Amino acid sequence: MSRRFTAADLLLLLLVMAAAAGARSWYLTVCADGGQQEGPLRVQDRPPVLAGLPAETEMNGHKPPTELDALVENVKEHSWFGSLAPLSDAEEQTAHVAPGYYWLLALLDKAPARLGPPERAMRWIQCGLGTLTAAFYFLFALRAFGSRAAALLAGLFSALHPFWIINTAEINDGVVTSFLLAGCLCLGGRGAQAGAPLASLLYGAGLAGLSLVRAALLPFAIVGVLWFLLRCRSSPRGWLCAVLAFLGFATGLAPWTFRNYKAYHDIVPLADSAYLHLWVGNNSRATGGPQSEQVLLETVAEARGEDKQKAREELASLPQKERYDQLGRLVWQQVRSDPAGTFKHRLEACLCFVFGEAWFKERVLWQANDANAAAVPNWFQGSYPAALYGSLLGMLALGLLGWRWSYGWRADSMPASLAMIWVPLPYMLSHAENLNGPRLPLDGVLLTYAAFALVCLILPGRRSLFHGAGSREGTPG
Repeated sequence: MSRRFTAADLLLLLLVMAAAAGARSWYLTVCADGGQQEGPLRVQDRPPVLAGLPAETEMNGHKPPTELDALVENVKEHSWFGSLAPLSDAEEQTAHVAPGYYWLLALLDKAPARLGPPERAMRWIQCGLGTLTAAFYFLFALRAFGSRAAALLAGLFSALHPFWIINTAEINDGVVTSFLLAGCLCLGGRGAQAGAPLASLLYGAGLAGLSLVRAALLPFAIVGVLWFLLRCRSSPRGWLCAVLAFLGFATGLAPWTFRNYKAYHDIVPLADSAYLHLWVGNNSRATGGPQSEQVLLETVAEARGEDKQKAREELASLPQKERYDQLGRLVWQQVRSDPAGTFKHRLEACLCFVFGEAWFKERVLWQANDANAAAVPNWFQGSYPAALYGSLLGMLALGLLGWRWSYGWRADSMPASLAMIWVPLPYMLSHAENLNGPRLPLDGVLLTYAAFALVCLILPGRRSLFHGAGSREGTPG
């Protein structure tokens, strides 16, 4: 039986939201020129430069166009989702990335009510989404663990998490993905526990939206729907909630799946680049992180026993889905010929998912934007390294401990446990990034478990938390 939401809970929720909004607003105002710039630091990789262009290329003194620029421009101007995709030699209709974030930016630029430059507007929208993310984790922890103290700590940890605050000023999908994952956990817990039809419908739609923003999270979304269908067997109005969740998920994915079927004459639920990413993570020069197109082509040519130029021409001449499917045979060939290397690359990908490849190359968790550092306060310059290193260490240590200790609450906290397994899995099987982008959405789950572990360690009534939901029935926590 779920606990009631009280006035005290509302006050704590407002405190969490005020902390989250204040921290992100301060960072955008002081460190990112009111949202006009991306800020002095980055914790997520920049959008890749268009395929075929070296990352250091300068064009008339300006930075080279990125994949994000091309996709947003084509959606905005031509209502066409296309770009110069990897291993192609011309712009083409593409499905190698999930479309959600690019469509959101294009729609924001075309909105009749102008909110200023689209990138500035997007940063302030991300500020609001980050605030709601902290609120969702407060509500999820309150429902999952029945503890007001754990919920408050989970909310405050999410509100003040330095990686998320810095990510607010970046034009990339980290904030939106973190928001959608938090919303799905909160709605899934409520829909399954309380038999809430609207929450169930929104849960399914939220999982679809999560997949449409980041294609690597589609496996988690599918498992999340299956878990919800099973959980609804013991919930009030369970059959209705199960039907609504499935309809929300299927309806959310249907338009993009239909578009892909028209484009490729095959069922492509989200992205057609799974084998491309598997090859990046499994080829002979894999490092656990990303690879340039130059390296990618060299490894393909080596595996096929061909000249690099010939391999490029042959791959570029194929339709996109067939081009990437060609790499599937090379993946399995590489796995069979070098099983030890495969396990080594999986370990590298796992470590890069947690720390980012830059940690192993340069021993840093971030990239500095020196051009934007002038206005940053001196105290911030001296404190952010300790904040980033310390938050990651504490989050990992306490988060994994809290995940283990929360076994007694597994029924109500199951969405978070699923996320702990299924969010990292696609990256561990393929590759992560130079920085922390793949891990950022999972940070909220780890912070929630860290809050639970801390409460178990410091509160006098911690024994009842170990025993699970039955021992705390009706207690305010």
